[in-house]
Amino acid sequence: MTNVNQKSKIINHQSLIQSPILKNMRQVNFSFTRCQFGVASRDVTPPLGIYARSWGAAPHDRMDGVHRPFQTTAALFKSNDGGVELALVALDLGWFQDQEDENALRAAIHARTGLNVPNLLINLSHTHAGPNMVSSASDKPGVEYVKPHLAHIANQISDAILEARNRMQSAWVTYGYGRCSLAKNRDWYDEGQGRWACGYNPTGHADDTVLVARVTNDDDKILATLVNYACHPTTLAWDNHLLSPDFIGATREILEREFGAPALFLQGASGDLGPREDYVGDAAVADMHGRNLGYAAAAALSGLPPPAQTFVYTGILMSGADLGTWEYRGITDAQKANAEQISAQELIVDLPRKELPSVVELQERYDAETNRKEKERLFRRMYLARAMGQDKDYKMPMWLWRLGDAAVVAVPNELYASFQETLRAKFPDTPLLVLGVTNGALGYLAPQETYGKGLYQEWQSPFAAGCLEKTTEEAEKGVEGLFS
Repeated sequence: MTNVNQKSKIINHQSLIQSPILKNMRQVNFSFTRCQFGVASRDVTPPLGIYARSWGAAPHDRMDGVHRPFQTTAALFKSNDGGVELALVALDLGWFQDQEDENALRAAIHARTGLNVPNLLINLSHTHAGPNMVSSASDKPGVEYVKPHLAHIANQISDAILEARNRMQSAWVTYGYGRCSLAKNRDWYDEGQGRWACGYNPTGHADDTVLVARVTNDDDKILATLVNYACHPTTLAWDNHLLSPDFIGATREILEREFGAPALFLQGASGDLGPREDYVGDAAVADMHGRNLGYAAAAALSGLPPPAQTFVYTGILMSGADLGTWEYRGITDAQKANAEQISAQELIVDLPRKELPSVVELQERYDAETNRKEKERLFRRMYLARAMGQDKDYKMPMWLWRLGDAAVVAVPNELYASFQETLRAKFPDTPLLVLGVTNGALGYLAPQETYGKGLYQEWQSPFAAGCLEKTTEEAEKGVEGLFS
């Protein structure tokens, strides 16, 4: 049977790996950001006892211990003229069940830091082994810990941003692409049962692209590394009894050990991607996955060129063979001026929504339901309906940043990987950090052709068919606008 995620056109993945830009075949240009930069991290490990049910099949609501600490890291980029300051925050957290909790978190951070709305992006790692952030669900065991933990996260992120602001220094950000085999397609058709399952599909297409960035100061000291990769952190599932950042913890440990600087993991468009060995209770498997990504990212980072350099062909040197020689040379003033361009904007994408049961109807069904798994599904749909409101279309924000030669595209939903593949194929000379689950999330944005087939991502989503395609189109226009 043909997989619904099979693409009608073949994307040249090799072009995504080659970040250098060839000029007349005698010069290779690279992509940079020149800015003021600061970074700081904080611990945000949840308290034991907090409501932490992320799986309908889980027989328990709270965890017994901690696998690895949870962390948040704030990276600040400020234009050299001081006019624009952007804060990119990586946060070990799954999602916000209650949209009001997410709104309150960002409002508290904006109030303490003075950042404008488009200038703060909080990217969730999307771990499924963390707390369920739903402070209003008074019937859930451990929910009394949620609001205090939200306040703790807000304070820790704000403190990290303020510390990073005080540690600003001149820096170069250097970008490149690599590959990692961790992410696999997770749209599997079970022919025996005649329906779709959300799990490893050995024949399905999976985007293996890793975008990496290395931040160095003017003394070539590494200040931070960034890794943008798309893969659901669903290693640990209903049999797991430990709070865990999933594979992100081991990935971060490897990068921080190898490069001696904070590492930010940034979750990409992972709607149809997850590990092959999924849904287990053994934390060692999550660590194995983390090593897979961590060493792949370290390899890509190790292959980056020196900052502010271009690679130039210098001619033939006669030896035992006629040797073609190349050397690094400094970039031009015009290239440096482009690398210094920093901006941020917020777009609104009107997304048509499905017909959903009302909050009242869902509440009544939830109160009457006795099956634990079905009750969990109704619980999630009830909060989703509350967040969607009553308007015919949902006004989804999209944030676009220019970081010199690179760009950031961030969306508060779970996008299929075709979103990032399409954008990167359209802008092969522009490193694109593509961020899903950023500043909250409501549902999946799946390809139009998946609708009506019974896939989890389609029936979970409150968005009508065609919303992913519309989001992709608006993102393409937005990226073009950043550089026009």
